[in-house]
Amino acid sequence: MRLRESWRNFKPEQVRDFLRAGHEGRDHPSRLKVIELLQGMTSVLDVGCGTGVMFELIRERRPDLDYLGVDVTAQFVAAARERFPADARRFREGSLYELEGVPGAFDAVLCRHILEHLPDYAPAVQRMYARARRKLIVVFYLPPRPLRLRRKRDERFERGFYTHTYDLGRFLDHLLNELTPPAAEVRVHPRQGTSDHRFRWGDRENIIYEINR
Repeated sequence: MRLRESWRNFKPEQVRDFLRAGHEGRDHPSRLKVIELLQGMTSVLDVGCGTGVMFELIRERRPDLDYLGVDVTAQFVAAARERFPADARRFREGSLYELEGVPGAFDAVLCRHILEHLPDYAPAVQRMYARARRKLIVVFYLPPRPLRLRRKRDERFERGFYTHTYDLGRFLDHLLNELTPPAAEVRVHPRQGTSDHRFRWGDRENIIYEINR
């Protein structure tokens, strides 16, 4: 599935600094919380790995963790491989809708700031959950919230890419009742730092959903 994404046309300097410098960089509270949630895990599949920001943090704080990053944007994968040449094999170009073709087994699957750009969370969440032996970690910068008339999503177009705010009730119902196999537990971790204040949603706080099998 090809979405309308402005970052496919980024200049090299934009690719280099994407989500690496500034407010949403390596030490963002939501990234540090992910490190905490990966305790006890031996491997992680990072879906939407970008230029390797999360890998850099994992390599520093959890060097024992086996890591593989996947991203649909070719120039991000190329930038990650260039930044970490000794670990170039840990970055693959690919879509989250084709995760069954990714080799290996993973205790955890991580998805940070991806679902907001998709037309429907349901197939994406199921595909990622299917590859997680123990847990799926989903980080939202536009967290689900109650929508009028229980609409599934609130859609808009912002600076070259689509964003969606999903209905909180329907999203939680999906996690609790529609995953195969059923989740054993869903934990919600609110207040995980805000997004870039230059955007209209910059005052919203990141929320992490931890879906345990």
